[in-house]
Amino acid sequence: MKHAFKFAVMVVAGLGALGLGGCVHFHDQPLSAERAGADFSARTLNDAELKDYLEANRVTGDWPRAAWDFNSLSLAAFYYQPSLDVARAKWAVATAGKTTAGERPNPTLSVSPAYNTTTTVPSPWIVTPSLDIPIETAGKRGYRIAQATQLSEVARLNIASVAWQVRSAVRRSLVNLDAAQAMENLLREQQKMQTENLRLLEQQLQAGAISPFELTQARVAADGTRLALHDAERQSAESRVQLAQAVGVPTHALDGVEFSFDSLRVMPAEVAPAEARRQALLNRADILSALAEYAASQSALQLEIAKQYPDIHLSPGYEYDQGDNKWSLGLSVTLPVFNHNQGAIAEAQARRTEAAAKFNALQAGVLAEIDLAVAGYRAAMQKQADADAMLANLQSQEKSARARLDAGDISKSELAALQLQFSAGALARQDALTQVRQAKGQLEDALQSPAEMLPSAERSPRVEQATALLSLRQTISLPHVKGGFDLMAVDLAGKRLFLNAEDNNTTEVIDLAGGKLAHTITDVTEPKWVVYRPELHRLYIANGNGNVRVLDSDTYATQRTIAFKEKANNLRFDAKTGELFIGVGKQFGAIGVVDTRKDVITAEITLANFPKQFEVEGNLIYVNVPEANHVAVVDRKKKAVVATWPVTAAKGNIPMGFDRTRHRLFIGCEPGKLAVLDSANGRQVAVLDIAPEPDGVHYDAERRLIYISCGDGSLDVVRQTDADHYEFAGRVSTAKGAATSLFVPELKQLFLAVPQREGQTAELRVYSVSPK
Repeated sequence: MKHAFKFAVMVVAGLGALGLGGCVHFHDQPLSAERAGADFSARTLNDAELKDYLEANRVTGDWPRAAWDFNSLSLAAFYYQPSLDVARAKWAVATAGKTTAGERPNPTLSVSPAYNTTTTVPSPWIVTPSLDIPIETAGKRGYRIAQATQLSEVARLNIASVAWQVRSAVRRSLVNLDAAQAMENLLREQQKMQTENLRLLEQQLQAGAISPFELTQARVAADGTRLALHDAERQSAESRVQLAQAVGVPTHALDGVEFSFDSLRVMPAEVAPAEARRQALLNRADILSALAEYAASQSALQLEIAKQYPDIHLSPGYEYDQGDNKWSLGLSVTLPVFNHNQGAIAEAQARRTEAAAKFNALQAGVLAEIDLAVAGYRAAMQKQADADAMLANLQSQEKSARARLDAGDISKSELAALQLQFSAGALARQDALTQVRQAKGQLEDALQSPAEMLPSAERSPRVEQATALLSLRQTISLPHVKGGFDLMAVDLAGKRLFLNAEDNNTTEVIDLAGGKLAHTITDVTEPKWVVYRPELHRLYIANGNGNVRVLDSDTYATQRTIAFKEKANNLRFDAKTGELFIGVGKQFGAIGVVDTRKDVITAEITLANFPKQFEVEGNLIYVNVPEANHVAVVDRKKKAVVATWPVTAAKGNIPMGFDRTRHRLFIGCEPGKLAVLDSANGRQVAVLDIAPEPDGVHYDAERRLIYISCGDGSLDVVRQTDADHYEFAGRVSTAKGAATSLFVPELKQLFLAVPQREGQTAELRVYSVSPK
């Protein structure tokens, strides 16, 4: 009985540890209103990172900018505007929902120990540990994932909608500022004319040529102009505040800033042709979002229909019954006796009908909005044309009046009156111009065109800044390679790069100086990792069949084979001892040690499971063991694991980088986490969100940056502030599956392998890192 009870306790403890091993721990991120306010107050249009963001979106020129136009101010708004940060955060939440939707239900462990007081032989104890393993049926998980995917698309499209709102607010504020400043100038000119006119009228009154009433009328008009000027000055000040608000900066950030209004004054000759309207109806972000909402409602309905079919629960169990060992296997299902989920199905059907009605109403509203915007623009253009004609007529009259004044046919007061009419006409024309520009903006908003003026607003500007940290220098096409790649190595002196094309069963030799393929090594099987020994003219290539091929690096001929019983993967070389370390295993795990002076295996250090990437530092080897979700610390002298450090940030700890100066390990995990561990004790000091499917992690000691290549099609950059503090610095979009990478600090370059896929040719991309 003692052993049975102990066994039950061990089962419970073991399963509990298995469940808790991958738990995520809370990391406090305090939010301070005082600090946030100070950060907002410090925003400026001269920010160096804003400059990088503008350049990444093809807006270049002198810095600081001599004048900010509509396009550059819109980009500044995309950089600063908090409403876009909110929209991006909502998308992140919806994207995380896809992970939640894809999770499978956990099994339940229960233990019910009992004690029989009527007997003591052979034992009074009854111990019954059992498991409940739920198995979902009818494709419920797939429908959940489909619904979450569509809701994520809704959130993504909402970013585009918010971006249009931000752009519209910037344009509206800029148009109002232009109009207010123009009105100020015209009213000041009018005020000067009225002052001169009053002087002439006062002279005429003294001479008895006019009545006091006429002078009073002129003074009232002058007072009205003075009040109108104050109103224009107020509108100008308010427009500056509104523009600052639209951009997302404090008002004082616009002090001393010059604005260019030229792009706002360009009017299209043709107004919304039929094709433009059709494209708007098909491609507006809110239209596409409504379609995605409808698709989500379809998946929700499919899920509720699938719930009619009960899930299965397997219940394997063990019972120690007073000395007897009993095993059982139970199976249970929920019987659909009292209901067939009809209520939930009816609700889902109604929500789908509601989603369809919302889409139809939105589409009809969009069509009306476009027609209204077109009509408003045409009417405003006609009003401007009439104002132009009226002003031209007044200008002609003024010119004629000046000639008559010179001839003595009219008095100065009559010319002044005509000039005041011309000034009033100029004010009316300015009002018409403002209405045209506002109508043009409404038309662009209705059509959501021109779309090319909007940068990719999906990602945070901090993401776009990575283009200043990593710039694509060269692309080397490898059209003969099929499938994906594994790791690579570089020959600095010979300017060669050795790239393992594991699916193609080749190692490609790239001529870096010429930017082309130099040779293809074919005598390899699923090549995984490569080490180059320049002093020996050797290549060591780890293969999926367990062999490590040793090749002449000049002739590429195989010199010998070092055989392991299972897959050979990662390689690391210690130049001081001449030892080569190999990650070995598929069903088991070990670190193999090879003496490269003789090319013989000297040790195999057993691990809990197969290893992935690892780092060698002095007497220790830090090994990622993803199946165990820990880092194994291997003592080279003892040839044994001396510690295991759980990776609590997430699972799938495969890639690893190392800051040897500050003793920090950088570990990429799924579904998109970077964990930072202290290599002295395994303490987790930081966790950051990164893109999914990280596969390469490289530390740039000179720039204190971490480059992470991710299979979702991203190159992420993380900045190290100090040993324990890190911040996301940016992201460069690459290609799906492009996860294999190598950073070469001597060349200041990062190499990224892009796999061959449908519609995508294999290639090697070369990125230059930013100057220090």
